[in-house]
This record gives sequence, C-alpha cells and structure tokens, in this order.
Amino acid sequence: MSSKRLIDDGPLRVKAVLIVLFVLIGIFMFFPMYWMVLTALRPSTEIFSRDVGLIPIGSTTLANFRAVIGDPRIARYMLNSVFVSGSTSVATTLICAYAGYSFSKYRYPGRRPLMFVVMTSQMFPFAVLLLTIYVMMRFLGLLDRYMALVLSYVTFTLPVGTWTLKSFFDHMPDSLIESAKIDGASRVSILHRIILPLTIPGMISVAVYGFVWSWNDLLYALTLITSPERRTLAPGLVMTYMGEFQRHWATMMAASVWVSVPVTVGFVLLQRFFVQGLTAGALKG
Repeated sequence: MSSKRLIDDGPLRVKAVLIVLFVLIGIFMFFPMYWMVLTALRPSTEIFSRDVGLIPIGSTTLANFRAVIGDPRIARYMLNSVFVSGSTSVATTLICAYAGYSFSKYRYPGRRPLMFVVMTSQMFPFAVLLLTIYVMMRFLGLLDRYMALVLSYVTFTLPVGTWTLKSFFDHMPDSLIESAKIDGASRVSILHRIILPLTIPGMISVAVYGFVWSWNDLLYALTLITSPERRTLAPGLVMTYMGEFQRHWATMMAASVWVSVPVTVGFVLLQRFFVQGLTAGALKG
C-alpha cells in the first residue's frame, strides 16, 4: 500500500521540485531588475542606508526620473542609439538574407570555406577583436563615426543571422524556385518577390537580434566614439552619471529603466515573430 502511494506521489513531487526550481531561477533573473527599479525610486540620500528593505516602504520619489527625462543629453544619446541600432538591424538583415540564400541554394567553389570564415568571428572574444578593429577603423578614417560602430556590430551579428536564415532557405523546396524560373522570373525577382516574403519571421528575428545587440553594447561604443555629442546610450549614461569624482546611482538606475522601455516594448510586440524565427528551422522538415 505504501509503495503504491509512493509511486502515485512521484509525479507530484517532481512537479513540486520543478516549480520551486523555476521560482528560484526567476528570482535570480529578475531580482537585479527589481532592485534597479527600487533604487531609481529612492532618494539619493537613502541609496546606501542600512535600513533599506526589499519593499519600498516610506519615502519614494520620481525626482530621478524627472531629472532623466528633462536632460537633453539623454534624449540625444537615445536618438544616436536609435540611428546606430536601426542601421545595424537593417544592414544585418539584408546581408544575412543574401548570404544565407547563397549558402543554401547555390553550389560554387569555396562555399564551405566561406561559410567557415563567416563563423570565425564567433570564435574569439569581442574584446580581443577590438584591437584589430580599432586599428582598421583608424586606417580607414572611421574613428568617431557611426559607420565604425555599424560595421563592427554587423560583423558580430552576421554569423547568427546568416545561419538562422539559412535554416529557412534550406527547408524551402527547390521546386518553388524552378517553377518561378519556368514562368520567366529572374533570380533577383525570385529572391525578392517569392523567397524573402516567405522568410519574414526569420528576418524579423535577425533584425531584433541585431538591434538589441547594438543597443546594449558598451565596449565598442565607448572605444570607437569619442565625441560627447555622438555617444550612444550605454557610454553616454556611464560618462554622464559615473566618474572619478561622482557616483549618481539613483539617477543612473532611473536612466537605465527609462532607456530600457523602447527595447522592452518592441521585443514584447515582436516576440511571437522572434521565437518563430529562431525555432522554425528546427520545426520544419
């Protein structure tokens, strides 16, 4: 009797353990964001107080958010980030679409070595690649220009984007292309009018990936861009609120929350396409 009850309670115990595990993982992942919001709502004088609790009981203020929203420098940094991230997203999507289609549907000498070369940028730490990229951008005269950032970001997002879209093209039947050729369509028309519209979920996922990657970057934006008026958000916030003689943690957290809103809203709206794009290659076939 007892052994039968133990067997019946087995799935329930496993389910309870999984629930507890997922809750702990959720707390571990979301607690830093919760603490960031909590710090943004506190006065600067209470940031390092020993009486700080996990629940905002007592004095909360929106002064930090008002200071951030009213700062013209933050608006400028946000516009710069939108331009750089948007340019990176568009360039990455177009290049990955053409590269992925080429690797999937064409057979030519050097195809496999070229595919390997595309993946090599993922084999080295980004900090190591910065040394070579900095020298190359200085030689080309692109330092302190947005083009240097866009080219760097495209380099890093190209491998993932190319292989994501290649998985879409691999599962498209060649008969579709042959039928279009019989109807008189050129290769360019087949790609732009037939193939690419069928890979919109994958292209959206690549576009979102490229946008978020460039939006969150600090290392390359801080190194390749030196003019204060051309800074993007990550280095702009650091140079504005952090320094050798200043530590405005409350305002920094408020600014971090504020600039995260556009990316969060965009990701929520495009989440369905993003997930569909990343999983379509594994589900088709």
